[in-house]
Amino acid sequence: MIFGKNAGGERTVGIMTTPAEYTPPFENRGFYRRLCLLGPRLHLSVYVFTPNSVDWEQERVTGYTYEASAGQWVPGTFALPAIVYDRCFFTTRRQYADYRETMGRLQRHPNVRLLGSGLKGKLDVQRLLARDRDGRFNRYLPQTELLRSMRMLADWLREHGEAVLKPLGGSQGRGVLHVRRNAEPGGQTPAFTLRGRDARNREIARGFESGAALAAFLRRLIGRRSYLLQRYLALHTREGDAYDVRALVQKNGAGRWQLTGLAVRRGQSGSLTANLHGGGMACAAEPMLAREFGRARAEAILAELRQLADTLPEALESRHGRLAELGIDFGVDTGGHIWMLEVNSKPGRSIFTYLRDDKARLAAVANPLRYADYLLRQTAAAPARSFSLKK
Repeated sequence: MIFGKNAGGERTVGIMTTPAEYTPPFENRGFYRRLCLLGPRLHLSVYVFTPNSVDWEQERVTGYTYEASAGQWVPGTFALPAIVYDRCFFTTRRQYADYRETMGRLQRHPNVRLLGSGLKGKLDVQRLLARDRDGRFNRYLPQTELLRSMRMLADWLREHGEAVLKPLGGSQGRGVLHVRRNAEPGGQTPAFTLRGRDARNREIARGFESGAALAAFLRRLIGRRSYLLQRYLALHTREGDAYDVRALVQKNGAGRWQLTGLAVRRGQSGSLTANLHGGGMACAAEPMLAREFGRARAEAILAELRQLADTLPEALESRHGRLAELGIDFGVDTGGHIWMLEVNSKPGRSIFTYLRDDKARLAAVANPLRYADYLLRQTAAAPARSFSLKK
């Protein structure tokens, strides 16, 4: 099936995603199916494609759209999209190379716009926020450094006693580790303990009798991957279960940021992280925080979280460039202090399905298309401009 030729004003949205060994050849098919079905309500044509499926000579894309009448995914040849919604996640260097090549050419094309530009790694985001005016976010940023050597970790543990190690580009809690230097080792208490998950999301819990043994194990576990060294925070319930608060903020059909939803992710008993992929569960934020801190304190914490969710996106956008949606993960320590843990420009939204929050669930899916509609309307209203296409 061949779909029409692209011109500057055509209302097409292409969801670019990483290829996978499926039919159709991509993950997150449920989310993309809902986008394809919702598109016509906003007079948008929506299809899914992968970075290596673009024919640049013909300016055509091989992809899939979901047809409601047939109740199935239908392959087709499409024009280059007017708007690209980037949902690529990489597991190999080859995938990343294909992505970089395609993304560069899309960015330079005169008739293609990106819905938003992806944020870089965790440390880059923290540095952007640390440079914000008046240092207004500094109190929310945990001490974080790039792990350069095992000696650096040893020095940190001597000073602080414990640390969290996080992959620079990781997600879903994979590879996150908690290291502790025990003050009084001996008997059943080792000199160092390590717990967390490896890159394949398998649990780790080990003790070590010396710093050298710990360092040797970590070198094998981490390999050549870049890691962050971060202050350990007591982000757990009274029962000891890890939890965090996910805020989903998105641009709406008026091009303005809005808080789509706020929810708690609670980890399995004994887990270091609260990620749902690690077996965690979703909870409504208000009752969960009220149980931990009492109603009055919980209301104050929620107000502060909403204020941060309102100010963080514009602060990042002012230094990074256009963004469309963000998943902001906050921690609340046992003293009620809020910490900004991570900001993701390609956020998941399944937490609202777990909570059966229909309003947030529908808005989480619809807002990317509402914002695409806004950008296309702005483009149509703007005076004509001349462009040059650079290879």
